[in-house]
Amino acid sequence: MAEEVIVDEPYALVWADQEVPCIIVQLHAFANRDQFKHLMNAGLAHYKAHSQPMQRWGWIADTRHMSAIPKEVQQWLADDWNAQAYQAGLREVSIVASTNILGQMATQQYAKQAVAQPEKYVLDPVYYASLEEARQSVQKRCAALNV
Repeated sequence: MAEEVIVDEPYALVWADQEVPCIIVQLHAFANRDQFKHLMNAGLAHYKAHSQPMQRWGWIADTRHMSAIPKEVQQWLADDWNAQAYQAGLREVSIVASTNILGQMATQQYAKQAVAQPEKYVLDPVYYASLEEARQSVQKRCAALNV
C-alpha cells in the first residue's frame, strides 16, 4: 500500500493513500483550534499538490474517535477551508461516522455548512460505517472521474 504520512500527532493522523487516491484525516482525540487548522491545512496542501483534473483525489475524514470541534473552527471550515478545497477540485467529503455524540454533532454541523452556500461551493458529505467502506467508495468514484 502506497501511503505517505503528512501529520502524525497524538490527536490525529493525516496521510495520503496513493492507491485510492485520497487524503485521510483520522482524528484520535480533541484537537484545539491551532492543531485542527494545522492538520486540515497540511492535508489540503498535499491534496492541492497531487489532485489534478485528470487524476482526481478524494478526501476521507475518519471521525470515529473525534470529539467536539470548537465553534470558531467550524466557522473557519465553512468560510475558508471548504472554499479552498472546492477551488482545488474537491466536490465530496467522505465521513466515517463518529461513535460518540460530540463527534456526531460536529460532523452533522459540518455537513450542513458544506452545502449551505451553493453560490460559493458545495462539498457533498457522504457517510460511511467504516474506513474500508469509505476507501472503496472513494476509489470507485475517483476511477470513474478519471476515465
